[in-house]
Amino acid sequence: MKAFKMILLLALLTGAIWFAIVVAWQVNDVQPSGSDLALYLGGLPLLAIGAVLLVRYGLRQRRERAAERAAAPASAARGTAEPGEHDAPAVAYVLHLHAAAVHLAVGTSPEEAAANLLEPKRPGLHPSLKNAQGMPVMAAPVDDVDTDAVAEALRAIVQEQHQGQDFDRLFGEEQLRAVALLEPVVEQLLMLESEVVAGLTPPGGEPAPSLSGRRSDAVAPAKSRLRTLLLVAESWPQPARQILGDWLLGKAESLGLPADRIAVEVVPIDGASQGWSLIDQIGRRYHGEVTPDRYLLLACASQLGETSIETLEASQRLLGSGRPEGLVPGEGAAGLWLSGPPEPGRDASPEALELHVLQRGHVAAGTSSRNATRQSSELMSKALACAARSPDTVAAVVSDADHRPSRAIEIASAIAVVCPELDPIAQSLNLGVACGHLGAVAPWAVLAVAAAQARSADAPVLAVGLSDGEARAAIAVTPIPPPSTTPADRSDDQAA
Repeated sequence: MKAFKMILLLALLTGAIWFAIVVAWQVNDVQPSGSDLALYLGGLPLLAIGAVLLVRYGLRQRRERAAERAAAPASAARGTAEPGEHDAPAVAYVLHLHAAAVHLAVGTSPEEAAANLLEPKRPGLHPSLKNAQGMPVMAAPVDDVDTDAVAEALRAIVQEQHQGQDFDRLFGEEQLRAVALLEPVVEQLLMLESEVVAGLTPPGGEPAPSLSGRRSDAVAPAKSRLRTLLLVAESWPQPARQILGDWLLGKAESLGLPADRIAVEVVPIDGASQGWSLIDQIGRRYHGEVTPDRYLLLACASQLGETSIETLEASQRLLGSGRPEGLVPGEGAAGLWLSGPPEPGRDASPEALELHVLQRGHVAAGTSSRNATRQSSELMSKALACAARSPDTVAAVVSDADHRPSRAIEIASAIAVVCPELDPIAQSLNLGVACGHLGAVAPWAVLAVAAAQARSADAPVLAVGLSDGEARAAIAVTPIPPPSTTPADRSDDQAA
């Protein structure tokens, strides 16, 4: 549309110039020669068009520079509103990721998802969802989602503990699909936690081995708790979130996890950037205090319902005719089981992976792809620096980039800048291309797939978030180094 307007403007300018010249010739009774025709009817309009385009380019550059200057105070303001986000001092923390699980359109395990993202199957038209014009919409559903079992379980909780609540109003098709996708993820990770807790005091009173068969940070100390954070969309009603929390506690109890060993909080968020910020908050907590508690980070979402389609379309964020930067509704669930580093004198679990300091930033609204690429590449470089790893050691980059041309160009360009030796196709896994917009699920899903790649390649992997508006995030996922190796040692080895 902008190009059409510009062409129309230039055509009108050319016509106006021709009209003025012809009128001037007629008034002064001038008989133009061939050179006059070429100069005045050809050269003069071209000169005017060039001047217009040059002025337009200068104004656009001036606006971009002004937007970039305004981005710094805007980011500072966001940091004031959200303590510890942007204005917090740098803290060198490390988190240990012990296990991850996903239930996505590309697979039901991080390993399967990573393998399928090498040649992703792009979303197609949904068989039943329609836009306001009655046309089918693009969507990325998970196949064979059965909501009957979770609906029955949730309804029973409402009847027993939340009488007076309207179940059908609280849990529509989207909410039920999200919980059904979450159930296998929860069961898998809670089972690991319950096995560790159950093995704390075996016969003989000796500390139990971890899942790896050795004493490690995966062994749960006697007074530790599992702090569980479940991310859902902000549109979930508060009673529905409370019922979902009760359902999650019931799951833990059914798997043998004592109620005093788990704390559950259902957190509504309005974008993936808030999920990324939780990683930073947890890392800072472990850095600031010694605690044996572990974290179970969960998320579930589904936009495959009339409500989400109407909301996306009303805000002009749904992919459609004339909106190539619109979103493709998706759904899924993901979870991470992590802790802080082991206490001094204790070895880390060999199956664990390290999550290093999260790097976060924002791009100015309406900024050019060049500036967005520069922001993302800077965050990726900083993430590698925090992990004391060089770019040539990176095995892959996993992001939530989707079909949108702006995001595809940005992540490909950033990889070319930071890790030029990587294959931009085979070693760049973009979750959103196959799964669509995942909302709250995106951060945990990206980290889960990145962890699978890091474990498979035994090498660092970068996890990048860039699908949530102007927010950007990057974090390095690396294998645990040998016990005698320190970050300084790794830097010396790479320098040698």
